[in-house]
Amino acid sequence: MTRLVLATSAESADAILDGARTTDHRTRPPKRLPARAYLAVPKIGVVGECELGEPERRTEDGWALPVSNVKRYARPRSLGRFGLAKTPRSFVYLE
Repeated sequence: MTRLVLATSAESADAILDGARTTDHRTRPPKRLPARAYLAVPKIGVVGECELGEPERRTEDGWALPVSNVKRYARPRSLGRFGLAKTPRSFVYLE
């Protein structure tokens, strides 16, 4: 399965990890889906992970990507652990 680091706000990450949000909206979604997505919050680090599915529909906010199998980390992990020096602008694939 493809792995990627997905940049998101703290509010969006919390909503996804709490189960309040079941989709993520992206203007330009990743092409290699489904994927394991690590949720990166700027100035905090990677706070959790989820699986992103194929885009379902286009909305005013962008393409709706279904989110499943969420997992919140007890402590944020550093981006260096994923081979990154800074939070990506939208997302970046991992090798």
